[in-house]
Amino acid sequence: MMSCQALTQLVTDYLEGRLPLRRRLTIRLHLLMCRHCTEYLRQMRRTVETLGALPPEPMSDAVRDELLRVFERSQRQP
Repeated sequence: MMSCQALTQLVTDYLEGRLPLRRRLTIRLHLLMCRHCTEYLRQMRRTVETLGALPPEPMSDAVRDELLRVFERSQRQP
């Protein structure tokens, strides 16, 4: 049986549909038996929906440039 801690570590991948069938079924089985994790999943879904509805904030040129530098550096590292 999956632990509550394991579920919380996988919840984002679960919500985004990035888990293999066997893992999704294990999570669903856990959710059938654990009201706390069912509530946690409900809260996470609501959070994602709420944040997704917010308008994007404009990004300053300095922040954009720094993010690009960090990304380019990470692409060069093995």
